[in-house]
Amino acid sequence: MITLTVHIYLLSIPTVQEGEPLVFGHLGWRDTVLIVDLEGSSMVPSDASEVFDEITEMDSTALFKPKVVSLVVTNSESGGPNIMTASWFMLAGYDPFRYLLSVSQRTYTYELIEENPEFVLAAPSGEMIDALSLAGTVSGRDVDKIDHLGLETVPGKDVDVPLLANAIGNVECSVMDSFEFENCTYYFGSVENAYVTSGGLDGRILSLEEDILAYMGSNWGDADADEKYRYHADLEPDDLRRFPDSKVHETLPEEVRETDE
Repeated sequence: MITLTVHIYLLSIPTVQEGEPLVFGHLGWRDTVLIVDLEGSSMVPSDASEVFDEITEMDSTALFKPKVVSLVVTNSESGGPNIMTASWFMLAGYDPFRYLLSVSQRTYTYELIEENPEFVLAAPSGEMIDALSLAGTVSGRDVDKIDHLGLETVPGKDVDVPLLANAIGNVECSVMDSFEFENCTYYFGSVENAYVTSGGLDGRILSLEEDILAYMGSNWGDADADEKYRYHADLEPDDLRRFPDSKVHETLPEEVRETDE
């Protein structure tokens, strides 16, 4: 509900006979107060389709990119080492510091983790885009992906799983717990050690001086519907922006600013 003051000029409209000239009477300017109820009016969208384009469930993943996907490294006495591309992982707690990784039970990675409950989350560099593509489309049962790609490895410190030497960084994880849901197993990996390439961090921020693989997703080419492409952004140090928390906190009432989160 809003109130408007409108400045209008009033005219009187006379009654005239056919053939007579029409002469308006001038009543002058008036200020008129209008109360407008916007509820249900055309100024307020009636549903989301008036504001957004509806997309599919699969396309909704594009809303949360770019992101750094992981190359999950696994190993066991009977097989491996192996790498698998993974987007289904997240930070899952601080004490102990842990990540949650989702793995389909159909994969070779699942078999290796079940035999040796350890894994490494490797953050690939931009030059490893071929590894990201191959590791997500070919099974380690059929080809040694690390050997085929010519990736260099470094022995893990506290896990019997190698690190990827060409990656921006690696996180050693040991499985502390897991659960199953819809043919996937979700592993809580307690962080044993974490590493980043020399100079790779600017404080606690991943440095854009490094060749970060900022993954944007995959799509089929327009000209050839059978060809799938992996898209990634080329980020430079000048692309980084920062925003101070105090700028928005200052807009709050003082009693709210003083409370804890």
